[in-house]
Amino acid sequence: MNRAIPKGLSIYLDFVRLAAAIVVFLSHLWPLVFPSTPLPWPGHLAVVVFFVLSGYVISHAARPELGLRGYAVHRLARIYPVLIAAALLSLVIAAYTPVNIGNYGSSRGSDWFDITLNMAFLGQSWMDVPMPYVGTVWSLDYEVWYYILFAIWTYHRSWVLLACAALVAGPKILLLLPVWLLGVALHRSTIVIKRKYAIWLFGLSSITGIAFWWFSIGTGIREAMRPLSPGLIVFAEGSNQFVGDFIFGLIVMLNFKAAGSLRMELLLKMQSVIRYLSSFTFSLYIFHLPLAVLIWNGFQVHSAFAFFTLLIAGVWLLGMLTEQQSKWYRSILSRFMLRKKAKESLLRERDPSLV
Repeated sequence: MNRAIPKGLSIYLDFVRLAAAIVVFLSHLWPLVFPSTPLPWPGHLAVVVFFVLSGYVISHAARPELGLRGYAVHRLARIYPVLIAAALLSLVIAAYTPVNIGNYGSSRGSDWFDITLNMAFLGQSWMDVPMPYVGTVWSLDYEVWYYILFAIWTYHRSWVLLACAALVAGPKILLLLPVWLLGVALHRSTIVIKRKYAIWLFGLSSITGIAFWWFSIGTGIREAMRPLSPGLIVFAEGSNQFVGDFIFGLIVMLNFKAAGSLRMELLLKMQSVIRYLSSFTFSLYIFHLPLAVLIWNGFQVHSAFAFFTLLIAGVWLLGMLTEQQSKWYRSILSRFMLRKKAKESLLRERDPSLV
């Protein structure tokens, strides 16, 4: 199913995606730069927003005519250029600036092993091995397995393959799969909300979401569950708020549903700026921690203005080389895939037993 995204909703999703990335950015770096004025940035809930958004976008992008090969090319071309650049940054930091900040993504063993594991998106499968100095890759590990499971279900439905993929992904990743699927359900929903009701739903969901964060309801649910299943809470780690995360995901889904029935006139007036800035969201999310380590510890830049200026400039430069060139990377991968397909066809013609 591939219906057009309403223009107002499209720009709103870009705005939310940008805002969520900025929240994660500040939740990691604010305590470093402004330790005397702590603020409760909702970094974890921002990741939940990303998961719902991701499910919606992938469901929209997975057109039947694209096929499994086209789907894989689009995902690989978007993810790997950024991930490879992050891995190279990780190696540079490990070699020349072996000091981590805020305990985000510090190495727990061999840097090469940890990086390789995360390049294969296995860092969170039955374990917790972050990419050194690029701790945000943990959520990318989750998302990629959701892409794989969704691709199997959409393009090559097989219960055996699904079971094998789920087994490799592991229970931690599967615990938050229902949150991601909320986005898929939202995209496939055919319910139409009248504008006057959409306004009320949008306002109510926004207020409820803020209250959920302010009163730490997700954490409260986790702590209430801890005496009942302490082993699960410890093992699940990044997923141990899965009940609260699903509830918050429902709130986000309802908010997006309401936004789809609103025109979002104010955001549309700023759409060119929002579109441009949101096109660097993935870069900001992945690169901010390794660049922060490099600038703060490597270059010893501790002035807030200079630190953030260099950091944003670094994110922009790396984003221009990676995320902003995804079409070029996609064209290279497509040519490679077509060449490989042609070779396979030729081999089948020469040896029919290969068919």
